Formats: sequence, structure tokens, C-alpha cells
Amino acid sequence: MSIRWSSSWSVPLRRLLAVLLAVLVLFTCQRLLFFLLNRANFPNAPWTAFAGGLRFDLSAIGWLYAPWILLVLLSPEERPRWWKVFARSLFHLSNAACFFLNCVDLEYYKFTLKRSTADLFNIATSGGDLGALAPVFVRDYWYVVIIFAASILLADRAYRWAQRRWPAQEVRPWWAWRVVAFVLVLLAGRGGLQYMPLAVLDAANYAPPAYAPLVLNSPFTVMTSIGKPVVRRMDLMPQDQADRIWPVHHRYGERALVPPRTNVVVIVLESFGSAYSARLNPGATEGYMPFLDSLMGQGLWCAQAYANGRRSIDGIPAVLAAMPKMMEEAFTTSPYSDAPITSLATVLGSKGYATSFYHGGRNGTMGFDAFAAHAGFARYVGRNEYPVPADDDGVWGIRDRPFLRFHAEQMAAEQEPFLSTVFTLSSHHPYHLPPEEEARFKGGKLPIHATLRYTDDALRAYFERVRTMPWFQRTLFVITADHTADLERNGQLAGSAYDHWIPLVYYMPGRVEARKYASVTQQIDIVPTVLDILGHDAPFFSFGSSILRPERLPAAISEASAMWMVVTDSVQMRSDGIRPRWVAPMPADPAGPSATAVESGHVLLKAAIQQYTAHLLARDMLLPAP
Repeated sequence: MSIRWSSSWSVPLRRLLAVLLAVLVLFTCQRLLFFLLNRANFPNAPWTAFAGGLRFDLSAIGWLYAPWILLVLLSPEERPRWWKVFARSLFHLSNAACFFLNCVDLEYYKFTLKRSTADLFNIATSGGDLGALAPVFVRDYWYVVIIFAASILLADRAYRWAQRRWPAQEVRPWWAWRVVAFVLVLLAGRGGLQYMPLAVLDAANYAPPAYAPLVLNSPFTVMTSIGKPVVRRMDLMPQDQADRIWPVHHRYGERALVPPRTNVVVIVLESFGSAYSARLNPGATEGYMPFLDSLMGQGLWCAQAYANGRRSIDGIPAVLAAMPKMMEEAFTTSPYSDAPITSLATVLGSKGYATSFYHGGRNGTMGFDAFAAHAGFARYVGRNEYPVPADDDGVWGIRDRPFLRFHAEQMAAEQEPFLSTVFTLSSHHPYHLPPEEEARFKGGKLPIHATLRYTDDALRAYFERVRTMPWFQRTLFVITADHTADLERNGQLAGSAYDHWIPLVYYMPGRVEARKYASVTQQIDIVPTVLDILGHDAPFFSFGSSILRPERLPAAISEASAMWMVVTDSVQMRSDGIRPRWVAPMPADPAGPSATAVESGHVLLKAAIQQYTAHLLARDMLLPAP
């Protein structure tokens, strides 16, 4: 029996492929919208990113539409009505899941600079924020809702058209189209005939790592991260070499810059990227944090400080417990979140410090209250403990001005010595201010600018208040940001160090010398630097290092899109841990890094990866045994 394409056996195959082709076209349209809505992040997008994206789209479709495809392949020639309804419903269930993920990242990408992974669901459900924030997101991103609904509608029209164009009929031979369809879908799902199925890292074959999100699609990155080991151990060099290059066991105490039992206040400012600072951008015509700029001139300020992640849920563990963002999932929602850790609170709490964590958000937001307890903070103060409900912004929690005033008053009654962290929130999307504050701080090119000015002025009022209090003279202040946000690109390449650049200052007038630290540092260096300033003389564990001593080469590390990033004084690069995939010069070195600088930076990164994976999996991130 000869089998010809024109024979009846091809009719159901053509019907199936027509529907899947329509889905592929919708995936492509969503990628184009992703590019257009985030084009500032992809200034020189290569056409290969879009071509390679088709391969990832086909893979996602092959796997995520598999239940519907399998149902079609097993369908009888005479299909009852209930079967048709069930098949159509299953098709649209796959549509809803895939289109939702793609549409979420149309805007969520601006905050994370990576395609979403399975940890999106953990973050969305952590602390009960989703229900409260969903109406805000729908209001502000109404066009995303329209894109999602239009995608569902168009997919349905394509489905109906294919059913009419190739109606069900008796097929001979019954097996031919099923075999062909199965083989085609199998090849699409695994991404081709290559030895290993398509993986996220393969995006680097089509575009530089910074453009990998343009190649990928969100259903693919979520699908491939579900059930996958979050961290696997990577032994990239002899362990004694890793210990020398990236030490994690520290002991200071030769000197103290401040008196014994000095208080510590860590102020974490929401979304305060260095791009908004006039001090950190010489020649800038306008800054949005004038008070913080002035404060930096009175303390040890860091010109090249970098956040270890792009989200608050990454920044807080980095600042307070020196936990870098070196895996796809946030530490606080990962399987390792219960691992014992060395934090500023555990070290100082063991020395008799009263410890507290203040955040004006609803209790439970992103699990900050649970993390604070795990990190050794004896007291968590959130929106539930704040006495004036009228100061709530109706979205995230208590506005910065009244909450910082509240913190100052609370510290006046706190037992000394104390360690206290206060985390602001008003400069977070949706950037809403009370009418009187909005009128006062209006202006700027981006919605975030007014809220930055507001929070900066609230910080000014806070320091005016605490300078009159006795505990001020006995307190070291550390002021930094959790991450950057809504950056003006100004020709900057997304995914580079620029996207992690934050202010950082250690401030204690008369005790900590006012000077500029010009080398690279990062959030995870805060804990060891504070302990060094305090003259802490016991051994401790930390992935970071003090900026006051040359323990290792200055560097900042992070992870995104299945790659690791390292920034040194002379080079920034992304690597899969084996070899560099992208290398770029630092702004201060436009001539580009030497081969030696690239090699030393990559060795440094490999040592950091090895230390992180080994100690996280072994859960031995505590003080070393005497």
C-alpha cells in the first residue's frame, strides 16, 4: 500500500500541525512583544536570537502541549461530543499556562532581568502578597491582560478553523499520521537530533548571554527548572586552592575602628540603584538621592558596590547573612532555606546584642519575617506591629517617612548594644505617594524618580532626628540598597554590572574615616566588613570578605539564566563554570581587559562557585570548629 501526502491519512496530521503552527506563531508574536516592551535592555539584538527562539518555542510546545497531543493521537475516528469538548478544554489549558508565563515576563523581566523559573510560584505564594497585589498589577499592566486574552482568543479561532478545514473522516491507514506526528513532536520537544535535549545554556549558541532571555521563552525556563536539582556540587579545582582564592573562614580582631559594643543599624533602601546618584555618576546633571550623596561624603563610601541579585528576596539574605544569589531559586524559598547560616544577627546576638528587623510591609511578605527569625533576629517588626494604620500606602505597607520616624523612636528605647535592620518600601512599584508628597517630589523621567526623592528626604528627616538621640554617637550605620530597578539604559548593556550597581556607605562620624573605596565590593561583603570594623576577634564563616583587608581579589558575583557572573576591577564576564561565555571591560577600563585579567577573574569565579555549592549542599555555613 502506497502512502501519499494527498491520501486521507494526512488529513488529521495537517489538522494537528496547523493548530500547533498557530501556537508557534503566537509564541513568536509574544517574543516580539517581549522585545518591544524591553527593547532598552536589548540595544543590539541579533537576528539569530529570534531564529534560535523558534527552536525553544517548538521545544516548549512539544512538551507542554503533550497531554493534548497525546489525546489527539489516541482519538477514535468517530469522536463523540464529550471527547471534542474535553480535547478543546485541554488545548486551552495548555494555552493558558504557556501564554500566562510569557505574558507575565513581558513586564516582570524588567525587575529580574531573567526569564522566570519555577521559583516564581514560590515567590508569588510567599507571604500572601499575590491576592493583595493582583488588582494593582492588573490596573497598571492592563495591556498585558489584553495581550493574554487576545492570545487565547486567537488560539481558539485557529483551533476552530482547523477543525472546519480538515473535518474528521475515515482514515486509511489509521497508523500512518499518528507515527509521523509522534516523531515530529518528539523531535520538537527535545530540540532536534543532538545528543542531549535542548537546555537553557543552549541559548548562548544564538546570542550573547545578555540576550539569552530574548532567545528563551518563559514556559521553557519554568518547565526545565521544575524538579531539577537547584544546586549541584561543582569541583573545579583542588579544595585548598579554592580556600586560598575565595576564603570562607575568617578571623579578624587585630584592630577595631570603633569603641567596644558599638551599635549597628543597617538601612536597606528599596530599589536605590547607583544610576540615580549624582555622587556616583560624576558629571550627572541630576541626582535623585541628594541626602544619601551628602552622607556618603561623610563616611567610607563604595564607588563600585554591587547587589548580588535583582530582587529583594535575594538582597536581604546577601546583606544580612552574606548569602550570594548563586542559584536559580531564591535562598529563602529553596530546599536549603533551613540550613544553619552565619549572619550579622547570629554573631552579634551571641555577644549580647539586642537584634531586630523592621520592615513596613505586611508580616509574611516574601517570607522576610521567617528569614529574619532564621537569621537570628530576636524581634521582627512589620505592619502588624505599627501603631498607625492610616500610614499604610494600601499596596505594600507603611510609607517610609512615618516608618523611619517610628524606627528612630523605637531605637531610643532599645537596650544597647543593639543591631537593627530597617528596610524601606516606598520606592517599589507602583511608586505611589500621598498627594502632598507627590506634588513636592514631582518631576523626573521615570515613575521611580519621585519615590526615590521622597525616600531620600525621609532618610534626611530620620538622621536629623536620630542625631539628637544619645545612641547616635555610639552607632555604626550601614546604608545600601536591596537591588536596582527601572534603570535608564543610556546605552548600557542589560545584564552587565550596571544592572547590579548600588550605593553603599559605612557611616560613623569621628570613628570611620570619610574616604572613597574605589575597588569592587558587593552585598555579601557587608557582614565581614562590619565585623572587621567592630574588631570581632572570633572565627566566623562568610562567603564575603572585608573591604578593609586584602583577603582576596575584589569581586562581585551573581547568577542568572543558568550562568554565573563575576565583576572585578578590570573585567565583567558570564560563565557556565567551565569557560567564559561573555567578557566585557569595566567602564573605568574601556580599552578592555588583558588576557591575564580575564583568566584571573574566571579562576576567581570558579573558586566562588565551588565554595558556594560545596558548603551549601553540606549545610556547614556556621562558625568553623575551634
